[in-house]
Amino acid sequence: MRSLIDFLNKKINLSNFWVRNGIALVVIAVVVNHLGQPESFPFNESYKFPWISILISIVLGAAIIGIAKLNFDYFKRRYFVQEINTPLLLRFLLSTLGFLSIFYGLFYLVVVGIVDNVDGYSLYYFLIGLSVTLLISVISIAILFAKELYQMYRFSFIEGKLKVEYGGKITMISYDEIAFVYTENKIAYIVKTDGSSVFTDFTLNEIEDKINAHSFYRANRQTILHASAIEQVQAIENGKLAVRLKSDISQDRAQHINISRYKKQEFLNWFEKKL
Repeated sequence: MRSLIDFLNKKINLSNFWVRNGIALVVIAVVVNHLGQPESFPFNESYKFPWISILISIVLGAAIIGIAKLNFDYFKRRYFVQEINTPLLLRFLLSTLGFLSIFYGLFYLVVVGIVDNVDGYSLYYFLIGLSVTLLISVISIAILFAKELYQMYRFSFIEGKLKVEYGGKITMISYDEIAFVYTENKIAYIVKTDGSSVFTDFTLNEIEDKINAHSFYRANRQTILHASAIEQVQAIENGKLAVRLKSDISQDRAQHINISRYKKQEFLNWFEKKL
């Protein structure tokens, strides 16, 4: 199984949200629709491949994921970056279910109208289908976004510390003390807001996994920035950006940091939320 996962990772970018969940959706749709009715069961003598119900399930599932993702991204940009609490989570959940209810109503009218004509409309089956869809949606939302919500809450709203070990010494650094991180000669340095530096045994990737993506940004292969460390952002040649750090915390190695044109818009979107 492990070798299969490694093979798929090499051939398919499973870390991509849409690719990963798209594959899962297709697999679930095929399995569930083969078990849903006797004539769709593979060992049944009158077996028929349920391609219509599979297609409907994929379209409906893709809509659930897409609507939930769009609404989650909106809440993350607008609200979750500032705070995460129970009323806000309920607001996100209820608004998502509201959008899904509207979509399901339109979806039901179109599908039933095409398959069974107007005579197939039934308020009973509509309410049953809507109830099942919303129940599945709640479970799906929990699976899709629970980990990211937990990480945002943990790193943004719980006071945490990074345990740094180097040369037999252990240093505890609060996340809000970190101005930026950079590597030089394969050593990662944490520069604190008071301008002092701390050596680490971490790689930059390991540090990136431990800190909050809303406050920190991976500028390039050598540098991770905290928004509070940035003094100025300027457009330069070839569509790139030059980031100047505050003079009281910058180091000779990391006074000016370039953002590639490929990451330019992503960086600007991140930085504008901090202004």
